[in-house]
Amino acid sequence: MKVYPKIPRYDHPVVPDDFFAADDLVVVEKFDGSAFRFTLYDDRYADAYPDTVVEAADGDGSLVYGTRKSIMGCHRDPLAETDGALHRAVRCLRNGIDTNALRALHEEYASPLTVYAENLVYSTLDYGHTERDLPALVGFDILPYDQIETYTPPGNPYAETFTGFLETSTAWRALDRLRDEDTPSEYAFVPATILEEDSTIDPDTYDIPPSSLTADVDAEGVVVRSDTHERRVKIVREEFHELNRAQFGQNPSEAETGAEYLVATYCTPARIRKEVRTMVVEDGREFGLHLADDLYPRVVEDIWAENYSEIMQLDRPLVPGDVYPLVAERCVAELRKLQTNATLNNADPTTIWQYLTD
Repeated sequence: MKVYPKIPRYDHPVVPDDFFAADDLVVVEKFDGSAFRFTLYDDRYADAYPDTVVEAADGDGSLVYGTRKSIMGCHRDPLAETDGALHRAVRCLRNGIDTNALRALHEEYASPLTVYAENLVYSTLDYGHTERDLPALVGFDILPYDQIETYTPPGNPYAETFTGFLETSTAWRALDRLRDEDTPSEYAFVPATILEEDSTIDPDTYDIPPSSLTADVDAEGVVVRSDTHERRVKIVREEFHELNRAQFGQNPSEAETGAEYLVATYCTPARIRKEVRTMVVEDGREFGLHLADDLYPRVVEDIWAENYSEIMQLDRPLVPGDVYPLVAERCVAELRKLQTNATLNNADPTTIWQYLTD
């Protein structure tokens, strides 16, 4: 399956000057979750699939799925062998996708298709994941295999366009056909929400609306699509960037102090989860937010133990005591995310590992 092209901000140099003057602009809500893609392995088109899909499939009719970067498996794989953050998405593939409709689409295009979606796990925006009946997957694009020129992204990731993807109206009709309307909402697949069509917008003044999932939360942003330009362009509200930093930490380039730089560079989600897993699986501790008090000193100790030589070469002043409260904040945010996604996916929090950092 092809990796989904990167979507530039509206003010990125690759965006054509006349993009927002196009007469076919469609504005789609940008949902906050994690990237997801899937394809139906169809024996009739066996030669069309790359080896990674063939190897992941469990025979004809397998729905092979992946994150943005990796092929993860197929919907027939046991959940016990699946990343916990993907359990609800896999249940959606098992129950919420009309595979007969997908086979019919293969016939219509004489090619298998890749469907791109957002897995609505808790990432940055709190949609009330465990209190509301949110869909599991939100589809937003489809690409026929016979339109793929290369599986390798270009050197400049934003140079790639969306040539070959189904036109917006065609894609939404296809996405709607894939829905199994009898599936409970918690495992449902739905098309992304179209907010405006054939409209003219000013990206500098565009007002991001509340999310279609809940009026209590403003949307992350919007994606503006143009079929004539074969492009998608995003507008993301500034407040989202602040929330994102609180959840995932600062970018090292934004750090103002040595402590902020150290935490931004070395206090990664993977490192925090590694210590959580050790505390729960090896030390027998009960999972919960209460782990934070003992978690953050362990994370600090692990940072110093593994990265001492690099830290000693930092070319900026560092007050070691300033590191602890910053790491504590990151640990609390990560524990909340693990707890929410474990509940949402009905999964062991220690199994929520690779996917949320992919």
